[in-house]
Amino acid sequence: MADNVRIMVIDDEPSVLESFKMILKIKDYDVTTFPDGPSALAGLKKGQFDLVFCDLKLPGMDGLEILKKVKEVDPEVEFIIVTAYATESSHANAITLGALEYLRKPFLMEEIYELVERGLRRRRSKAARREGGEGGPSLAAIH
Repeated sequence: MADNVRIMVIDDEPSVLESFKMILKIKDYDVTTFPDGPSALAGLKKGQFDLVFCDLKLPGMDGLEILKKVKEVDPEVEFIIVTAYATESSHANAITLGALEYLRKPFLMEEIYELVERGLRRRRSKAARREGGEGGPSLAAIH
């Protein structure tokens, strides 16, 4: 069902990484976790990912910096900022920099699944536009 969907999760809290892993593996997604930005960026260079869930507050390099660098390496990846410290300006910055969404902690499993589906639909829609120009109805309308 998951068609080898590859998801990267970046968070400095092991319990959060484990929660994401458990939630996403239920749907058979391929999940790779990283405790910080530098290791995640190194991992991104070794393989392609469809989506990234990234904590906003990380030691050394915050989620917005990681978002910028990930988009430089792979502009097609869908990126979701995860935070317990939501502010209007960080939310606006995340969306401006290309984030799909800004997820507030604590979150529900259903929110994660909905964001994954939304991200995958957006990726497919972008790919369809690249391949065939403007086309028929989007996958979002069908789903």
